[in-house]
Amino acid sequence: MSEARTYTTPGPTTGTTPPPPPTPPAASAAAPTAGFALTPADRTRLRGWARGSGARALRAQIVLDASAGTGVIDSARRLGVSRPTVTTWRRRYAAEGLAGLEHRPRSGRPSRVDEAALIARSLLPAPDGEAPLSVRALAARTGVSHTTLAAVRRRWGLGAGPGTAGLTVPADPPCPLRDLDLLAVRARHGHALFLLGEPPEGRPRPSRRATALVRDATAYVYGALDALDTAEGPEPPPESAPPAYDDLLEAVRARHPGRTLHALTLGPAPAPEGTRPHTLAPATRALSLLRVLLLAELARDPVALAAALTGPPAADVAAEGPLHWVRPPAPPTAQSAPRPAPRAFNQLALGSYNEKLVIESIREAGTLSRVEIAASTGLTPQAVSRITRNLLTSGLIVQDEGRSAGAGKPRIPLRLRPDAGYAVGIHLDPWMITAVAVDLCGQVVARRRMPLEAPRDPDWCLAQMAALAREAAAEVPDGGPVLGYGAALPGPLDRRAGVLLDPPLFEGWDRVDVGAKLSARLGSPVVVEKDATAAAIGERWLGAAERAEDFVYLYLGAGAGSGAFLNGDVHRGATGNAGELGELCAPRPRAAGDDDVPRSAEECAPISTTLARVRAAGLPVPRGEDAYPWVCARAAEGDPAVREVVDGVARVLARGAAGLVGLFDTELLIVGGPAVLPGVRARYLDVITAAVNTFPLAHHVRTVRVAPSHLGEEAAAVGAASSVFHATFTPSLKAGRRARN
Repeated sequence: MSEARTYTTPGPTTGTTPPPPPTPPAASAAAPTAGFALTPADRTRLRGWARGSGARALRAQIVLDASAGTGVIDSARRLGVSRPTVTTWRRRYAAEGLAGLEHRPRSGRPSRVDEAALIARSLLPAPDGEAPLSVRALAARTGVSHTTLAAVRRRWGLGAGPGTAGLTVPADPPCPLRDLDLLAVRARHGHALFLLGEPPEGRPRPSRRATALVRDATAYVYGALDALDTAEGPEPPPESAPPAYDDLLEAVRARHPGRTLHALTLGPAPAPEGTRPHTLAPATRALSLLRVLLLAELARDPVALAAALTGPPAADVAAEGPLHWVRPPAPPTAQSAPRPAPRAFNQLALGSYNEKLVIESIREAGTLSRVEIAASTGLTPQAVSRITRNLLTSGLIVQDEGRSAGAGKPRIPLRLRPDAGYAVGIHLDPWMITAVAVDLCGQVVARRRMPLEAPRDPDWCLAQMAALAREAAAEVPDGGPVLGYGAALPGPLDRRAGVLLDPPLFEGWDRVDVGAKLSARLGSPVVVEKDATAAAIGERWLGAAERAEDFVYLYLGAGAGSGAFLNGDVHRGATGNAGELGELCAPRPRAAGDDDVPRSAEECAPISTTLARVRAAGLPVPRGEDAYPWVCARAAEGDPAVREVVDGVARVLARGAAGLVGLFDTELLIVGGPAVLPGVRARYLDVITAAVNTFPLAHHVRTVRVAPSHLGEEAAAVGAASSVFHATFTPSLKAGRRARN
């Protein structure tokens, strides 16, 4: 970019005398680049950089001073830097142009430290969840020296007291964070305002008891912190004018009247009137500081903070910039926080995520020694010993006889104690009510069934469901503890409210509050799941250990649906209705009905469709609950007419299965439900296996394994019981998001 600069130098000694160089006005004798000139393009770029913040803005101002004839001494004094710094960047621009002012990454430790990011990382727990990292360990992870990190921690007040008691933002003047609540934030490139409020008079100090509510709220806030990592997009252009914050201040005062406000400001805009101002250093990153503010409040009252993050948005304040949030006006109470697991599910008082992680590892493997638990979970041997000791004391696990592992002390296997807890699952089907009691290891210890015939009155059916559930619970061996009840229902439903929404084949069932009514009859909380989702949970919890991977469960019964485990957790969707096959099973585009609503393929009701077609073929199908087993038996015997009907239904459902595999990109598909009886199971598996490995576009890069369910025709009922175990024992650090599922 040599054309961007012109210089005048003494000419060679010849007979011609060169013209004298121009002398810039007020040039200092110390300036090594006297006669500096800028092209219009360079001047525009440099002025744009100078309006920003950080090292590049300083370098641009140094070059602009040189072009204006300001001497090195005067420029250094004006900008608050050393004279060698001014000289270095003038020479760098003279030699390399604009490219010389860009940052040059160096090997080793970073030249510029994001102090707020270091403080936020200091407050987060270590990877094993036990305690924050030490200064030396954190320095090694972040690439800064431990002396630099120690100095940053002292500047921010960490180490002056227990926990975050002394945490202070090093603004001008400093802003101690003790007892301050984050009420609002608005930030864009180079500008930010954080409004913090002192506690209102009379507010009680938060309880620090290690309750499930506090653990769930803490996990939710960690999820919110993780979301900040992707919140910052590409750098926008500098603003022509500083922003105004009057509307934000007005919204905060309307929602939190009477509170004394502190304003942390970044950029040229002054703090709003009526607040206590604290000016941030220009190099402060808004996202990093936001993490620090959230973590500081999290250490004091995670329940109140989680309630604020999940509360209603401030819709009447226009969002400006990539960050904008106003704390909802509801008082910070435990009732507004993410809803924890029902009390009946916490009878064993599990202490932590790590305890659930140990239980999950033992359950999947059958038996594990302490050494094997540490290897599979990543926990330290000391943490495993402490957790297993607690679980042995509570009676949730037991020890088997030790087994030799070569030289040294024999390893003692640990396993779940089956009678440590039971759950009862209830399945409501258009033709049958099923209730089962299941122990902690998946053994069905009691079952009840009742055929249904139309009409199916809701109150009568709910009374029968509760009666069958009580009978199954009464058969639990030795009166063992029943941890809770689960109900598997046909869709559509509102899982969050436990309401069944006018399902097909159920007349008069418009918005039936199944969850609340069953809970009142049984005197216990009831987990409500869609039948296909319940079957998937049952397969994950009680199926073979190989089923620990992600999979899709194709549930075939009175209807056809699916449940899925994705990224290690059940996928329910926003309302609990994920997995409806619908038009995925249609063999061709189908005409809409008179009401212009598309109709699903009739094969989506595999049992009734199979019975109707076999009867249409003239076979003497019996009536009642023995009809479908009779058809399956004829198919197993090789009856060509029956097998043609079964294959035709299976082919349509297989197209839906291919759509599911293409949608979720899984390599395991499990097929089960009341329609998949032994007589037709092989036909369904063969047809579906061929479809999912032929039709999806990505079939060349994966082979999908299609396997039968281990739960049989009672998959939904057993899965409903498993949903109680899943809610109680499955480890989860995404509590806020899962509470909404």
